[in-house]
Amino acid sequence: MIYLTSSADRLFEGSGEIENYLNLHIKMQLLTATASLDSPFGLGVTAILPYLDLWHEQNFRGVNGGEPRSDRGVGDLELRLRQDLTAIMDLPKGLRWGVTLGGVLPTGVYLPASTEQQSFLVGAGTADTGSRELNIGRGVGWLIADSDLSWSASSDLMLYGNAQGRLPLGEAVDGFGWGTEVRGSAGARYAVIEKWLNFSVSLDYQRRGEATWRPFGVQEPAAPFPNGGGQSWYVTPSLSTQPWEWLGLSVSYRQNVLDEVVGQQLVQNPALFVAMSGSLSFGRKPEAELARPVVAPAVLGLPPQVPEIAALLVAGKVTIVDYWATWCAPCLKLGPRLDQFAAARSDVAIARVEASDWGKEEWTKFLPGIAGLPVLDVFGADGKLKARLVGEEAERFEGAIPAPLADAVTPS
Repeated sequence: MIYLTSSADRLFEGSGEIENYLNLHIKMQLLTATASLDSPFGLGVTAILPYLDLWHEQNFRGVNGGEPRSDRGVGDLELRLRQDLTAIMDLPKGLRWGVTLGGVLPTGVYLPASTEQQSFLVGAGTADTGSRELNIGRGVGWLIADSDLSWSASSDLMLYGNAQGRLPLGEAVDGFGWGTEVRGSAGARYAVIEKWLNFSVSLDYQRRGEATWRPFGVQEPAAPFPNGGGQSWYVTPSLSTQPWEWLGLSVSYRQNVLDEVVGQQLVQNPALFVAMSGSLSFGRKPEAELARPVVAPAVLGLPPQVPEIAALLVAGKVTIVDYWATWCAPCLKLGPRLDQFAAARSDVAIARVEASDWGKEEWTKFLPGIAGLPVLDVFGADGKLKARLVGEEAERFEGAIPAPLADAVTPS
């Protein structure tokens, strides 16, 4: 659930602000409900439905002297299908990539322009429906394509970015044609206090292609709309907290950096976002439960029983098999320590097995009886299991590694 409040009373022509000679003033409150369902295979579906309350002091369809009025109602319904490609593409540790396809259904109320208002616009070239992006609905369906990428640089720092394209499917009932839209964002999130306080900042971009309209009637030829299209850059700092795995809260402030419009348009002022998210897990245990180690008896003194693990062992060296996942914060902290330890010990090798997207079958195959991460399996130079370390034991791994032999020789 996301709540946004913003206003628009600055009139721009091109990239510069001009006098708001029509005294247009719009206030917007937006409440967005989002519901998602994700599968263990990385495929998820999301539905997004906004509710808008628009208050405008001048009739923003271009009538001088209009009385203040308010429009409110449900907006256009957005449906998305996202596939996580991390496991499919076998991406490096900490890197995640997803793609989304979707569409927007014109479920919101659309306020068509009349011929008289359109003629007024052509003659005066005013802002009018340059603010049509503030309409409750857009009166036409859209196609959406999205790609997102994130990288967990460390347990505390994550870098992320996404790009999205939106394509309108035809024209609205009054002959208005929205321009194609491109959106992008790049940012970083830092865990100031683990679970309790995260700080993030992003640079956001939005470009709206030039719109078209039919000033002499819907049956007449289309022409470029005088006050539609442009681009904007924003900086958005945010604070968030997730005290429990099933609940998250955040507050964000969006500050305009650059606005450039086609013709004359109202430009939104800085906006404030407040969001609350919740989640439930079906079939797969949430991270909080997975973090509690449940240790099954390990078969010490035997070589790996799973061929995939046996193939990871380095002959003549102590091999530490590190089972990790992107959702496991202790794993991300443990990884650099293991690498540092191996760099100081020529007789030690690190092998990693990612469990980020494991289902029941993988857990049963690789770690039967183990309900959480981190897990380290220590195999001696003879290829036999010397120790299995789970949870907090893994963080004290140094004591479980056999001491180097004075005459140890690494085979060529």
